[in-house]
Amino acid sequence: MARPKRPPHPMLRVARAHLSRLAPELRNARLRMRQLDGPPGSPRFAVSVDMCRDVASCPYGVTDTEKCPIFVCSQRRAIRLLLSREGELLQVINDDLRWER
Repeated sequence: MARPKRPPHPMLRVARAHLSRLAPELRNARLRMRQLDGPPGSPRFAVSVDMCRDVASCPYGVTDTEKCPIFVCSQRRAIRLLLSREGELLQVINDDLRWER
């Protein structure tokens, strides 16, 4: 008998709410969450999201953005959210690099 599917982590909903306020064009992009370890008061979760601005005009000829091998690209819009354990937004990093694979 198959195990029931695990529900999504509740922090993803919090991150999606922050993201819809900060960058509405990325609200439907795939979120990648990583749990962090550190001293008290430090970020507990890192949520990254990225999306290519225009796949049709990719200078590297990549058609599948999920398998893009380019680490830094001017066509990419990427945001990394650092969140506390309670879901408080501690830092937002805007860049054009891929945070996670």
